[in-house]
Amino acid sequence: MPVLREKRFLRVKLDMVGRCQLRCIMCHFAHPDFVESQTTMGRDLLEKVGNDLFPRAHDVVLSSSAEPLMAPDLPRALELCREHGVPNFHFSTNGMSLTQKIVDKVIEVQMPLLTISMDGGDKETFERIRTPAKWERVVSRFDLVNERKAALGSKLPAMSVTAVLMKSNIRTMPALVRLCGEKGVKYMNFVHMAVLGGMGMEKESLLNEPRLCNELMEEVQRTADSLGIQIVRPIPLPESNATIDDSLVPESDEGGGNALLPSEDASANAMSVDDYLNHKNREFMLKARQKRHHRRPCYFPWYYIHVNPDGTVFPCGSWWEHTVFGDFRTQSFEEIWTGEKFMELRRQLHRHELRPTCANCAVSNMGRPDVKASFAQRAKFRERARHAAGVKP
Repeated sequence: MPVLREKRFLRVKLDMVGRCQLRCIMCHFAHPDFVESQTTMGRDLLEKVGNDLFPRAHDVVLSSSAEPLMAPDLPRALELCREHGVPNFHFSTNGMSLTQKIVDKVIEVQMPLLTISMDGGDKETFERIRTPAKWERVVSRFDLVNERKAALGSKLPAMSVTAVLMKSNIRTMPALVRLCGEKGVKYMNFVHMAVLGGMGMEKESLLNEPRLCNELMEEVQRTADSLGIQIVRPIPLPESNATIDDSLVPESDEGGGNALLPSEDASANAMSVDDYLNHKNREFMLKARQKRHHRRPCYFPWYYIHVNPDGTVFPCGSWWEHTVFGDFRTQSFEEIWTGEKFMELRRQLHRHELRPTCANCAVSNMGRPDVKASFAQRAKFRERARHAAGVKP
């Protein structure tokens, strides 16, 4: 299994802060046990990470689980992407702190894509979910981007919107698409909510409303097609799927099913793993041929690296073990990428020997729609306690 290549093969996700000014009802920032990190990536560490990773990256995302506009050195990170010739780089923001200064920097470096998160198609729904964001403020940010692009004679960045799907907002999604059409949005991405235990959000899972979800997503597709918006939407939910309730704990030894491999509790019309991974390759817009047989259920440890504000490394954005795979403060990319932890994870995935974090993957976009574990992730804060107690995964 090759693990180190010289060409651009990496997708990099980089959080320079661990903070957000919002407490969205489905987000880990709103969890009663969550402690917000005050760590901010310093300039020296940012330069090292950028110089080590960006020349190898085909794609850099300057945000993952936090709000990138709270990072003082975001403008420098944008410059590093341009200096190293990264073909695709962008960040996703809640939009509240998007100013003319940062928009002008985005245009200066010709960042290809800017994503704003919006989880409602009307003021009431949006503000109930994205507390304490203000509808008018966020909607006006689209106008700001369009105005500055016109003033500076730029076609970039293209604008994108991401929406998390829930029972209480699914009916507003067609209206959101129409609003995006009015604001010049070119791309939209719709993702299912992952249930974090202890937040009382189980009944919001659309696993409980498959027909409603499928019908509304068809309407969303028709509306987007009529407006020329390119969308990515979840695979239709099997309408015979089981429901999510507050007793579901997706540890591999406690039930919840296996999100990455075939399981006995999958519905009769479950997709094959090969069909599903072919679908994910298309969704990621990867230039990969259709395969009749996939050798592993997840490809992330072969092309993806997630860097935290303190320089530590996770192998994906859904890593709940609280174990790190390297540290850019003391290691190089080569040392991390060929290190024991990355090699062991690749071996496990290659042989389908999945640890609980992988078996119950929920929010890395690899979860399957016909398995309950794809819609629930209750292990995050449990793993913190396990890690503190010295229990190995």
